[in-house]
Amino acid sequence: MLKKNSLSDDNHVKFTKKQIAMFLKIRSMKPVQSPRKQTGAVLVVSLMFVLILALIGVASTQTASLELRLAANGRDKGLAFQAAEAVLVDAENYLGSTVVLPDFDGTSEGLVKVADPSSLPAWSSVSWQDSDSRSYSGSLDGIGAQPRYVVEELPPMPMPGGSLQSNVPLTETGWYRITVRGTGATSTASVLLQSVYKR
Repeated sequence: MLKKNSLSDDNHVKFTKKQIAMFLKIRSMKPVQSPRKQTGAVLVVSLMFVLILALIGVASTQTASLELRLAANGRDKGLAFQAAEAVLVDAENYLGSTVVLPDFDGTSEGLVKVADPSSLPAWSSVSWQDSDSRSYSGSLDGIGAQPRYVVEELPPMPMPGGSLQSNVPLTETGWYRITVRGTGATSTASVLLQSVYKR
């Protein structure tokens, strides 16, 4: 009589051909290289990515800084323009509301007479100080200096459409060139405006 094996057939592990082939393939693979033989390529690539990200960050910071300066300069120029417009209206109101204007002989600050139309205008040599220009009658906040103006009396000119009779003189009208200067929050931003006023 044959002795029974203590292990039954159910306890034996059965492998398929596919599993055996995979096992043999795994055994034939090369072992993993030791850390001493690695070249550090991952480290170099990682450092390159960090460098690229740093350059992008610096470039975006510079762009943001430039945009802030552009916005500040635009605001400064806008303030200077508004100040110049305010003093231009102030000068026109002065000419329109003053019943008898003073002599435009240079004794009153900012009031000059144009002697020769071909000469340089008076406003081109003005230093925009108290001695050679008039100040804004009000007060503006948020600007570096209060706006100023110069009024030049131009030679009188006859108005068109007057009488053509030889014994009737043509009516002459006074013409005034107003030049104003406004500054923004800083003195580096300035605006010059000019108008001609008929009185």
